[in-house]
This record gives sequence, C-alpha cells and structure tokens, in this order.
Amino acid sequence: MEEKFETLKLKYKVHKYSSFSAHYVPENILVNNPADQLSRWFTDSSTASQFIILKLHSSAIVETIKFGKYIKPHVSDLKKFQVYGGTDENNLSLLLTAGLRKDNLAEIFRLRHRTTEGLFLPVKYIKIVPLQSWGPASNYTIWYVELEGKNQEELISNIMETINMRKEEEAVRILLKHLRRRRYKDAFEALSRESGVQLEGHMQARLWNALVENGDYKLAERTFEECARDGELDWYMSWQPYSPEWRKLCGCSAQVEERLCCGEAAPEVHARAQDLSCADRDPRLEGADVALNGNEVVESCFISCGAACANRPGPRGGHQLVVDSNTGTLYLFGGWNGTEDLDDLWSFDTCMERWTLLCRHSGMLGGPSPRSCHKMVFDPINEKLYTLGRYLDNAQRTPSNLNSDLYVYSVRMAEWSLVMSDTAAAGGPCLVFDHQMCIDPDTSTIYVFGGRVLPANTEESASPQYSGLYAYYIQTNTWQQLLPDNHDLPAPQPRVSHSMLFHPIQRRLYIFAGQRNKEQLLDVWWYEAGSGRCGALCVGACAPPAAGFTQRATIDPDTDEIFVLSGMSKEKDRRVYNTLWVLSLRRLTWSCVYRNETVSPQDPRPRFAHQLVYDPVRKIHYLFGGNPGTTSSPRLRLDDLWSLRLIRPALERVVRIARAAIREACYRELAEDPAHAAKALDYLRHELSDVTDHNDPEQVAHFQRLATALFAGATHEDSGPAPLSPRRVRDLARRRAALPAPADLARALAAVLGAEDTIPEATQPFEEATLPDVDTWDVGRDDEDSPRDNSWDTLRCHQLRTLWTLSLYKGKKRREEVIQVKYKLIMLVIKVIIYVDLYRGGTGERIGDTVFEGQPALDKIGREWPRPRDGRNCADRRRGLDPTAPARGGDSVPTKPRTTNITRTRWTKVDGRGPQHNNERIN
Repeated sequence: MEEKFETLKLKYKVHKYSSFSAHYVPENILVNNPADQLSRWFTDSSTASQFIILKLHSSAIVETIKFGKYIKPHVSDLKKFQVYGGTDENNLSLLLTAGLRKDNLAEIFRLRHRTTEGLFLPVKYIKIVPLQSWGPASNYTIWYVELEGKNQEELISNIMETINMRKEEEAVRILLKHLRRRRYKDAFEALSRESGVQLEGHMQARLWNALVENGDYKLAERTFEECARDGELDWYMSWQPYSPEWRKLCGCSAQVEERLCCGEAAPEVHARAQDLSCADRDPRLEGADVALNGNEVVESCFISCGAACANRPGPRGGHQLVVDSNTGTLYLFGGWNGTEDLDDLWSFDTCMERWTLLCRHSGMLGGPSPRSCHKMVFDPINEKLYTLGRYLDNAQRTPSNLNSDLYVYSVRMAEWSLVMSDTAAAGGPCLVFDHQMCIDPDTSTIYVFGGRVLPANTEESASPQYSGLYAYYIQTNTWQQLLPDNHDLPAPQPRVSHSMLFHPIQRRLYIFAGQRNKEQLLDVWWYEAGSGRCGALCVGACAPPAAGFTQRATIDPDTDEIFVLSGMSKEKDRRVYNTLWVLSLRRLTWSCVYRNETVSPQDPRPRFAHQLVYDPVRKIHYLFGGNPGTTSSPRLRLDDLWSLRLIRPALERVVRIARAAIREACYRELAEDPAHAAKALDYLRHELSDVTDHNDPEQVAHFQRLATALFAGATHEDSGPAPLSPRRVRDLARRRAALPAPADLARALAAVLGAEDTIPEATQPFEEATLPDVDTWDVGRDDEDSPRDNSWDTLRCHQLRTLWTLSLYKGKKRREEVIQVKYKLIMLVIKVIIYVDLYRGGTGERIGDTVFEGQPALDKIGREWPRPRDGRNCADRRRGLDPTAPARGGDSVPTKPRTTNITRTRWTKVDGRGPQHNNERIN
C-alpha cells in the first residue's frame, strides 16, 4: 500500500524550543538561506538540555530529514545530535543518532519510520536534540531543516487504525494473562471469547493445562517434545546467539611466520604524488610514514619461495576467493603480494584439504593479466569463473591498459577465454576497482555495482567518478545499465568499499554500507531483480557495524541472514580488528557474534584486505589471506586458510534442558512433603539422573546440590498476589477501617484519589457505589473465617517457575492509566469518614476551611447523610433518641432534646513552643 503514495515535502512549524540568542530565532530554520549568517537558530547555551520541537501540520510518515548549512564550515555546527518523533510530544521515540560533517554541503539522513514489529511509525512532533558541536564549548546552530515523507490521509488513517488495533490487542492479551494467572477462569474465557484474542497458541495452552492446572509433569514433558517436533520452537531457535568455531585448514608459511615474529626494516620513505589507492591492496593511511606504491621499494617476492609455492598459494591481499557450493571447492585468483600483482589460479579441495595449482600465469595462457582489486563470481550451473575490473598504478594507466576486459575460466575445459575486451564499448561499466559483483545462476545474469572509475591521469582523480548498477546477460552477451551515477531516484547511490549480495530465493540484491566521496554510508538497500523495485531497510534499534576498510559480507538464503566481517577501522587510530555481525532480514536486527583484536592460536590473526566466502550448503565460511597491518612489516601479507562454523544451540539440547527443568520441578515438589521423601530420592536417582550430562562438571555439581532439597523441607515462598473473593474483600475493608486517620484528611484523600493529577477525566461518568451501612460492618473476625488457603499457590509454585522457563512468549509492560476522580466523589468519601469518626465518639475534624465540631456538626451530617435502616439520623444517635419510640407521657415528641456535654478542642500556639490545647465544655 505504501508504494502508491508519493513522498512529499512536509510542512511544519516551530512548536517549542529551549533557548535562542539575540536575533537567531528558531523560526529561521524554516528558510534555506545559506549565504545569510543570521538565518539560523543559535542557542544561548551549550548545555545538554537544548532542544527544538517541530510540529507537523498533520500526522505523517517522516522518512528523511535534511540539514542545510552555511556557505562555509561553522564552528557551532552539530557534530552529534539525536532526532526523536511521535504523535505525543511527551512520549517520543528515538529515530536517528548521527552527526554533520564540518563542511558546507547539505546532508540528508533517513529516519526510522517503522516499529520493531514492522508497523509504520506516525509522527506529529519532531524533536532535535543537539549533543555536541564542532567547536569546544560552543553553542549549537541549526541553519535549515527540511522533512520529507508521506502524509496522505488515506495512508495515515489506515496506519493509525492498525496501530490502535494493535494496542487494543496487546492490552487484551495482558488482561488475559493476568486473569489466567489469578485463576479468574470465567472472566478469562468470557474476555477471550468476546474479543477473539488468543493469549497463546494451541500447544502453549496445552502446556499450561498440563503443567500448571493439572500438575501432570509427564504430560507436560510429552507436550513439549511434541511442540519441538511440530516446529513450534523454530522462531525461538532463530533468536539464539551464534557461537563461532574457527578451524585452521592451512597455517601461514614459514617465511610469513618468521616475518610476523621478527619483523623487518622499515622501507625507505619516498614522496608520493597525488594518486588513487585501493583499500584491498594498499589503503591510503592519513599521516602514514611509509610509501605503499609497488614501484618505490623492491623486495623479494613471496611467490619465489622454493618448494612451498608448488603446493600452496603465496601470501596476498586484494585477491578473489569463490566457492562451488555443489562440490565445496574453493577457487583463488590474483591479488597483491606486497610487491607486485599476481595472476595465478588455485583450487582447494575442502574434503581432502589440499591446494591444487590450476594455472601459474594466466596471462600467458590467454587469461587475464596480473591484477588486484578485481572481482570474480562462479556460475555453479555451467561451472565457469568470471572476472572483471582491476587496479592500476599511475604509471600503468596507458590508453591500451584502460580497457575493461571480461574473462571467463571453464573448470570443465580448464582454459581461459576473453569474453569482451572492453565492456564500456558494449554498454557496460568502464574500468573500475573496489566494485562488487554477484551472479544469478538461474537467469545467467551478472550484476556489477559501484566502484571507482579508474581515471586516465592524476587531474581526473580530483573529481571522483563512480560506476552505477549494470546487468550482464551471459546468454545474449549484452550489458544493460540499471542505475546511473549520481541519480535522484529512491535507490542506492554508487559507492566504494561496500558489499552486494544476491538472495536466490527472494531474487533480490542487498547492498550494504560503503563510502561516497568523504561520506561514510551505513545504509542497507534491496533491489528486486526483474522488476527493478528497490527500497531501504530499517535495521531497528540495534546499531549496525561501524564503517571500516575492506568489509566482507555473505548471505544465507535459508535463514535470511547477512554476515559482515569487518577489517581495519576508519577511525584515526586505524586499528586492525575483526568483528562478525549478523543482520536478520526477518527481524531487521543486527547482532555481533564475534570480535577479535588480539592474536591467539585458536582464532585467525586480525587482518584486512582478506577474502571471506560462504558455502550455503555446508554452512561453512572460509577466510584466506589479507594484510595483518603490522607497522614493522607494511608489505607483509598472509597466506593462511581458516574455516568458520557458526553454531546455534541444537534443538535436541533445548529439549533436553526443558526435560531436565520439568523433572527438577517434579522432584522439588516431592521433596517438600516428608511423606514422599523416599519417592523423591528414587526420582532423583533415576529420572533426574537420566537427563543429566555427567560429563559436564556444572551439571554434575547442580545435580549433587539437588539432594539438599530432601533435608530442607517445605519452603514457604511468597507466591505473589492472590485472587480476590467476597471474604477477602471484607477482610480488606476491615484492615482499611483499622488504619489510623491521616492528620489532614482532605489532603490525604486528594492524594489517594488523584484530585491534583492533570489527566483528563474518563469519558463515562463514575457510578457512586453504595457503601454498606456502618452497622453491617464486621466488628471482629467471623468464627468461620480461616487463614488464606495457600495450598494451590504452594503446590504450583515450582510448576509456574518451570512454565516461565518454557514459555515462548513474553508480555510487554504497559503503564497503568490513572483517572482523575471528580470533586463530588471526594466530598462524598470525606463525609463517610467524618460520619464514621463521629459515630465512634470523635470530636470533629478540620476539613479545608470548615470546622465540623460539636452540635452543628452533628446536625449538618445528620441532615445531609441518608438515614440508616433504623430511621435515626446521626444527631439522633449521638443524643440517644429513637424517633420510632413513643414519647414520655404521650405520642408527642419532646420539643427540647436532652442536653449532651461535648468537649471542643482548640489548638493554639504559645510563645512559639508548639501547639497547646484548651478544652471548653459546651452545655
């Protein structure tokens, strides 16, 4: 439904702000005037409490926010800020955490506009919170803000209706959970039937009935095993974290190990002209004191290392590694060994764990020339390798070398062949490096996206040119441009240092992160093959991995997960570390499963410019080569090969743990009853022992501690609130009546009843409940009253705890709403308390500015309060009169009541020493 609505520029006004200085009013951000230094909002403080709230003319789905800037960098520009949004200005959600570059170019950021469940997030208010400026202790400046999104009435109405229904469903589910746990069975069934909301699935309800209602542990165990067989635990298993398991298939050669341990002399420093660099080959380090051009320093080539190179490939970076998922074979081609480009082709048999040299010098056998920073894909149907692109030093960029050639290697024929000498002449990309390439084997289509177009001279390198998205159709040998460079479409912009993957089931391309000019990108896009539709993914609350050099990404089409292995940090310290992140396309969440910054024998050495591939059939990653980033050996490259398995807890292990939890709960219930001690001991020795892994020290220690439950006896645990009944309600009323009256009844009642709250009244008027007459209240405990029966709670205590362990759902906390009580109800309750106090012999209280005391108080209360069942009012009761009784000497009522002595207490302050009282007798 979203696609048919156009993205519009949204109108807004300034709603609130924290402060401003002089003429730099907040309304200046409505006008984009980059040449006017006064056209901005400028705070009068640099504290963290500064903010500005924008109010949209109507609720909308805000997709992007644009920040304009001054014609030159300004010290008060926002280096870091946050954006919040929502329909209630007092309850806003975090939409963005970002920062502006210190330049004069406007920046556009995508805002989170979906909830974690995938529902649209409507926004009425936008709150911008500055956190840090570029200048030290400088105030904050915002020059211009522009919002874009969708505010069509049909779309917003549908979204609001969906959200309201979702809120109502969740509220009913929380009520159902409470009613069932308190055993209000009739209310639970009535609410479930009336609303149509089911608290849980059929299997979960069976588990509740077996474990909690009936206490049948064996039935609960069988029910849980049936749930596992029927796939009820699949979603739960998908949330379990991975555990990495590395295995060294081929270690570093002796020459590499020696240089890793001993290092080498630093090469001579040479001046370097302005030129491009390839991150896969030699990343341009700011402030580096070593030259990284291959023509500057000549070293001994690692390839000529004697007999070792006859059995395995030499060390390298900027190479290409692909996997044949049919056979599990790896193919390695080219790269940079620190001195020169390579053109050797190798294969690795993962079953035999052995390297095989397919071609020592491909360029001499009709194949591609030595190269690095190229890309290669494998066609599993036709068993062919395709390679495109390369990096050239400035001295090598002659017109004859700038052609973009496309080569193919046939595994069956064991030969290279030139497919196309210049792809640009056929409508394809120019000669590029640092691009991405993937293949759709079902349609025989190769996709090429991004990369830097290699310039012919150093003058052209000052204005970078990027390559768009291209499709190469193998069967027709033709190219098609799908996305150009620097477009205005809602699609990813061409870039470098990014990742692109093809999902064969969804038939989508996924593009992640990268760099364009000086901007670091952390976005995730999808592009649908065939239709050309594309969109941006929202990654939820979890932050994506930080930007880095030479990140490597793979995809598992079965679990819909993308794996990203980082390389060298792009921060100033340029640290070399490896972190493995997982993006779940189903949940749209990131999670970090592996991080390595140190050298250990069990894990591969941290590196960048490496290659990582994934075998989706065998569920194994393979890592080869790379640059360790050692300062003592800047030209050193690695030649080790590792395999990585990401292991989640097996379903059988989860079932075994659940079975042990159920049996432990049954054992503890038996151990609490001394009469069943022998039965509990036998259950411990046989039933619990069978589900305990006696090779696991932790499980053995826990099993041994369970024997102490036999000697602990019954444990009296607080099982929480109990359901109400008429007897418990009367008991609660007695306890309330026994409480001492507060010093200030009016203020205490106002606090309890919420009279000072600013929450709107309920839409339905309150019904004034008729309180029971004072005469009917229980003065003491009934003979039939008995202490609270905790048998059910005690019996099911361990069962409830076990069910919570096995439960497959979780309730969400919801804030309880407090409703303001009318002033009329407050006064009614005040009268009740005064009435009770006077009935028990009280002398009056001060209520607000009115003093109820003595005879006037009795008359006032007696007139306004309804008569009790015996017909006497309050004043008659205090005087001892009975209107139903005959008068003395006749039928007439005495004209003068009997005199009653009442003491009135008055408090005074004497000499500032505190209150004193004087008693006056009233006749």
